[in-house]
Amino acid sequence: MITILRRFGVWLTALSFTLLVSMEVNAQTQQGNNLSICRSLLVTGNAEYPPILWRDFDNPGKLTGVAVELLELALMGTGIAVDARDRGGWARAQQDARRGEIDMLAGAFITHQREQYMDYIKPQFTDVPSVVWVAKGKEFKYQEWQDLKGKRGGTLINNSFGQAFDQYAKQNLEIRNSASAERSFTMLIAGRFDYALYELYQGLTILESSGLKSHVVHLKTPISVEGLYFTVSKKSGCNTPELRAYLNKRVAQLTEFKTFEPLFEKYLAEWIRQQKAQLAEN
Repeated sequence: MITILRRFGVWLTALSFTLLVSMEVNAQTQQGNNLSICRSLLVTGNAEYPPILWRDFDNPGKLTGVAVELLELALMGTGIAVDARDRGGWARAQQDARRGEIDMLAGAFITHQREQYMDYIKPQFTDVPSVVWVAKGKEFKYQEWQDLKGKRGGTLINNSFGQAFDQYAKQNLEIRNSASAERSFTMLIAGRFDYALYELYQGLTILESSGLKSHVVHLKTPISVEGLYFTVSKKSGCNTPELRAYLNKRVAQLTEFKTFEPLFEKYLAEWIRQQKAQLAEN
């Protein structure tokens, strides 16, 4: 029954949004307002960020998740398609955005460095707490950033936890990079790290599917709570003031409709289904 209600909630939100978008897009069309010179947006992001974004097991080379459907809802009625592709690791995705080889990132925190080569769609489409993960039985007291001094940390390559923490970590902490979140957790369990830094919801999802959840726990106090944004590469030929303004308005409406929550439940279930299917196939 709960599942049916959740699915109905997603459908009702999408229907309401579709009606609103259709009316406003028709009005804008009559005014001759071109949203974009592009009919398709090439989108990528952190492919190991379930249920917000991940490599689609059912469609190799593609990405799926909450962020993809949210962007599709934001663009509904415009005629602009979302082409969400797997371009490799998170570091590669950011490099592609810097070079203008993709149009958008489907989820990024704000940093000064990223603002140099990307425009942010505001407001954020969700807030993400990032936490300290430790091997079970090796918990330590953590209340503030300085409690991490003298300990060996690990995280995903090119991961950010907000400008303030990133700057503090660079100057004061010993944090090594891993190619994947699962790799960070494995090294944590093996004693190579004293702690690992990763987002709370995505960490719980990955631990659930990898079978490591009984070996890793997170400390209560987050290191940061950052907004997660859609971004547009400044070198993208699709990046126009009209498109950015349109997406700003649509994301604000989706936030007002509380669209993220039911989509999170939907794609969490889909992620778990795909993981079980992969295990069965192997």
